[in-house]
Amino acid sequence: MTSTVTRNTGSTLKYAVITAVLVGLSFLCFRAMIGRSGLLWVLCLAGGLGFAVFALGSLLVAKDLAGTATCPRCRATLEEIELNHTDDPAFCDTCQAAYLVDKRVLTVLADDYVHPTPGFPAPVTSETISWPAGCCVCARPATRGVEAKAHDGETGTNAAVAAAGLALGSIAVRTGGGTTYTLRIPHCAEHDDGAKVEIESNNKPPLKIRFRSYAYQRRFLELNPKPAKAA
Repeated sequence: MTSTVTRNTGSTLKYAVITAVLVGLSFLCFRAMIGRSGLLWVLCLAGGLGFAVFALGSLLVAKDLAGTATCPRCRATLEEIELNHTDDPAFCDTCQAAYLVDKRVLTVLADDYVHPTPGFPAPVTSETISWPAGCCVCARPATRGVEAKAHDGETGTNAAVAAAGLALGSIAVRTGGGTTYTLRIPHCAEHDDGAKVEIESNNKPPLKIRFRSYAYQRRFLELNPKPAKAA
């Protein structure tokens, strides 16, 4: 299922106005540097550079994130999406259908789609994890765990570990010079790159896993739902 991505004139104008305002503020800060010295000069310079950076960011958003399309699955309107290309899957806010954009064509992904890199996110919502059966890439029987680490917000490298770690479903936490979280994620003998771990500060524990397999991500979310909020 596909739909066409078009430029949203309203979003484009909004970010164009924001960019113009930021450029103007940056110009005023740089102009205020004339005839000044010391701390005030430094503050004007910092303000001018800061507004210039934000203006560039707004310009890039206007260029790349001013697309609109209709979700092919639920017909909801998707706003401020990528116009030309997405590296990682995005999701419809209404029906949660996963999609990619390429050359202004939005394509809803098949249920068994496997991305070239880990791109389907799933929050870790408990100190213990229930892993879906099978390899996290191809769903064939898992024969080992592949260790994935996250340290102070940076994703670590993967390395194969003993299959005995699969049954634990636990998170190893090591402190000292920062905090390192380690998970062992089920893989078959042919795959070792099916997932990565990231820090997500509003989670308890503060972890998020990204999977290559769309089907595995959905099964993981079913087995590890978010806790219900207290009334």
